[in-house]
Amino acid sequence: MTILEAAQQIQPQLVQLRRQFHAHPEVSQHEQETARRVLEELQAIGGYTIRTGISGNGILADLEGGQPGPKVALRADMDALQITEETGLPFASENPGVMHACGHDNHITMLLGAARLLAQRKDQLKGSVRLIFQPAEELSPVGGSRGMMAAGALEDVDAVFGLHVWPELPMGTFGTKAGPLMASSDHFSVYIDGRSSHGAKPDAGIDAVVAGSQFVTAAQTIVSRNTDPLQSAVITIGRFQGGTRYNIVAGECELEGTCRTFNPKIRELAEHRLKEVLDGVCTLSGCTGELKYEHGYCSVMNDPKQADYLLKTASELFGAEKAVTVEEPSMCAEDFAFYLTEKPGAFAWLGTALPEEEAWPLHNCHFTAPEDILWRGAALLAQLALGMPG
Repeated sequence: MTILEAAQQIQPQLVQLRRQFHAHPEVSQHEQETARRVLEELQAIGGYTIRTGISGNGILADLEGGQPGPKVALRADMDALQITEETGLPFASENPGVMHACGHDNHITMLLGAARLLAQRKDQLKGSVRLIFQPAEELSPVGGSRGMMAAGALEDVDAVFGLHVWPELPMGTFGTKAGPLMASSDHFSVYIDGRSSHGAKPDAGIDAVVAGSQFVTAAQTIVSRNTDPLQSAVITIGRFQGGTRYNIVAGECELEGTCRTFNPKIRELAEHRLKEVLDGVCTLSGCTGELKYEHGYCSVMNDPKQADYLLKTASELFGAEKAVTVEEPSMCAEDFAFYLTEKPGAFAWLGTALPEEEAWPLHNCHFTAPEDILWRGAALLAQLALGMPG
C-alpha cells in the first residue's frame, strides 16, 4: 500500500479528529483539552516516546526508525482565536467567543495523521522523527515556538517542516519558496499627552487628537519615502483612541499598530523612524509622546535546499501541478520562523480554496477548510520524514 493509499484509508478518522478539535477550540496558553486529546491519540497509535507539559501545553513525540539516518521534526500549532464562529457548521465551536479561525485544527489533525502513517512504516524510517505539537502560536509577540525550543524541541534535529492551510491557493495545492515566505511582525504603541480645554477655546489647550492624526499620516511616509521601493514593508495603525467628549479638546490619545518587514535592516529603520516621527510631531504641536516598540516574530526564511525538497516531495506525491513555487511572500507572520533560525527547514502553504465557494480569509469568523486536505497534509508530512536524504 502506498502512503497516499494509506492516508486516504485513515481519512474518516482524520475527519472525526478535526471536527472534535474544531468544536472545542482553546486560546493560547489554555490548550489543556486539546493537548489531552492529542496525547490520547498518540498513545493509541503507539510506538512514540512522549513528553508533555512542554512550555505550557506543548507535546513532543519521538519515533525511532528501523534504520540509521537523520532526525526530522514536524510541527503543528494548537491554539485558536478569540473570534465568534459564524460558519454554520454542525461541528462549530462550542466554546463561546473562541474559534479555530486560523485552521490550526487542521494542522493538529494532519500531524496526528502523519504520526499514524509513520508508525505504520517504522521499519522503513531512516533515522527518526520528532513531532512538535506547539501551543500559543497566536500569542504574538511572545509565541510558543521559543519555549518549545528552550525545552529541547530541536535538539539533534537535522531539518524541520511545517504546513499552514491557505485560502489564497487552490484546494490541495502545496506552495512554498526559498528565502522569505512570511514577514516579521512587530507591535508598537504610542501615547501622546497634550492639554485639554474647552472645545470653543482650542488655543487654551494642546490637542492630542490633532497630534495623533499627524503622527498617523506622517508614519505612512516611512514606507513611501524612507524604504527602498523594492523592499516590502507595511505600517498599519489599527487603534486610535482619544478624547472624552465632543466639545473638549483632547488632552491625550493612544495608538497601536503593527510593522511588517522581511529585511532586518528595514525593520530597524522603521522602528527608528517611528520614534523620529513621533518626536517631530510632538515638537510641532507642543505635546509629549512615548513610543513602545516590541519585536515580535521574525521572518519565515526557508532554507533553499529544504524548500526544494518539500516541493519535490509534493510533486512526486500529488503531481507537478499541485506543487507550486510561490511568487510573492505574505505579510502575515508565523512563529515557525524561530525554528528556522536554529535549523534548516521549510514552511509551506496548503491551499483550501474551492472554485465554487467563497474563499474566506484566515482570522475570519466564516473561515473553514475542506476536509479533503487532511489526508493530503498527513501524507506530505509523513513522506518528508520518510524520504529525507541521509
